Order: sequence, then C-alpha cells, then structure tokens
Amino acid sequence: MEQRIELAPNCSLKPASAMLFFGATCLFSLAFALAFVFQGFWPVLPFWALEMLALGLALHANMRRGKYTQTVLITDSRISLVTLSQRGAQKQEFARHWAKVRLRSPPRRHSTSRLTIESHGQAYEVGSFLTEEDRCRLAERLRYLVGGMNESPPLEIDRTLGDPFR
Repeated sequence: MEQRIELAPNCSLKPASAMLFFGATCLFSLAFALAFVFQGFWPVLPFWALEMLALGLALHANMRRGKYTQTVLITDSRISLVTLSQRGAQKQEFARHWAKVRLRSPPRRHSTSRLTIESHGQAYEVGSFLTEEDRCRLAERLRYLVGGMNESPPLEIDRTLGDPFR
C-alpha cells in the first residue's frame, strides 16, 4: 500500500494571459508616458522602460514558480520526496521507521512556519509555497501517515479525513 501527495503552487495565470497582460499594460502606460514626452518631459521615457522591465521580470519569475512541484510518496518502509524545479529533479528518500514530521514555528512574528521531514540528521522542507493553513493541514496528514520516530502506522485508507492533498 502506498500514499501519494502531490503539491504545486496555485498559479492561475497562464503564459498566454501573462503576455496579454504585459502587452496591454505596456501599451496603456506608454500612451501616458508619450503624452508627457510630447510636452517636453522626455526623462519620463527611461523610467517607463525601467518600470516595464521590472514588471516583465516579476511576471517571468511568477511563470517559473508555477513549474515547481513536490511529490511525497509514502510506502510501508520508505518515504520519497521528489522536487521538480527549474534546476531539475531532486529526490530524497528516508526510512519511514526513522522519519519524523516537524512543523517549525516561524523565527519572526510575520514570517511563515517550515514543514520538514527529518531523518538521520537531515531535514528537507515540504510545501514551502503553501499557505499557513494548508501547511498545518499537510503536517497533520503527514504525521498521521508517517507516525513518530520508531513508529510506522499501517497505511490504510482513512476515508473520514477527506484528504485535500491527494
């Protein structure tokens, strides 16, 4: 028996929509910038270009972030964490019997907590892109599936939990 949890950031903006938004924003703001240029305020144009460059870089970073995924696969004896990002695939494996799920509280007041799977002195973060509420629910689900250290509960399907991370 195995349990698989797929995690991906919520990126509703598609590349075609991002291009349309960027093009429309460039044209709209260029119209205002040119109105000032024709009145003799030509230094507005380089600032317009810098502003559009910053917007383009932010949209590009958002599109790259949408390709990031994590898969947690829990079997009777092992836990596998596969992370797909722009840098390629990374895979970590743990013996389930020795693994521990830990939700670390935030170091500062307005920062977020960290959910890690730890084993043999190694800690790997899971779901860094999740909201705080989703991260807490995932931690609860992983604790249920993994158990504590030196404890491996059976991987039966519990239909009462209504798992949103399937």
